[in-house]
Amino acid sequence: MPENSIPIKLLWTGGWDSTFRLIQLVFLYGKTVQPYYIIDPGRNSTQLEIRAMASIKNTLSQKNPVYRQRILPTIFKELGDIQPNKTITNSYHRLRETESIAIQYEWLARFCADEKISDIEICNETAIIDKDNRTRRLINSDLEFIQTDCGPYYQMNNSAKGKDAYTIYGNFRFSIFDVTKLDMYHWSMENDMLDIMKQTWFCLMPTLFSKPCGKCHPCRVVYREGLSWRLPIMGKIRYFSWPTLRKVAKTIGLKN
Repeated sequence: MPENSIPIKLLWTGGWDSTFRLIQLVFLYGKTVQPYYIIDPGRNSTQLEIRAMASIKNTLSQKNPVYRQRILPTIFKELGDIQPNKTITNSYHRLRETESIAIQYEWLARFCADEKISDIEICNETAIIDKDNRTRRLINSDLEFIQTDCGPYYQMNNSAKGKDAYTIYGNFRFSIFDVTKLDMYHWSMENDMLDIMKQTWFCLMPTLFSKPCGKCHPCRVVYREGLSWRLPIMGKIRYFSWPTLRKVAKTIGLKN
């Protein structure tokens, strides 16, 4: 297979950031994409994310069947089927001593090791609120900027091999590191793709009526990064009340 026709590997969750990159690849750059999705049985939003991905594919097909044809069938992997890797796990725990990073990076690194993947795109956007730029703080000094025919991306330098950060992040390509959620919103508006972006899912703790909760970390990021319109009215109320309720619960011993 010619190099320029090799599918771009993408961790796709049906969320705002990874869907933006998916659209970029199939619409703007005319690339074929191989999506990957890790099924976490403890993730309350799994079915809503899978539903969002199916809806997005259908809408892309309606816009232009060619876009849909460029998206290969998603490769699903059960979290429990990812093999243990003591080297990766130990590196993750050492990094956690200085920076609060999500556990998903540990099992995504193990997934890459399992599948022998060294070039998969992961969609970490530029956060307006600096405390959400944890990943970039960990690896920024070891990043290499690479320009390609499907846009630029960052990847860790090979010279960083042996570092704990490389063990966790070395197989990822960061293609939207310099893009904010508002940048994605404006680009989608200009390119008639906002209807697709509105079908994305982000909340980790959906309500009984499959609405965003307003309490979880992704909901809070959506609000403060300029996309508050994505939260329903009750979600906005929870956004403002939840921090106070947590403090009260902690004070009276209901929450550690």
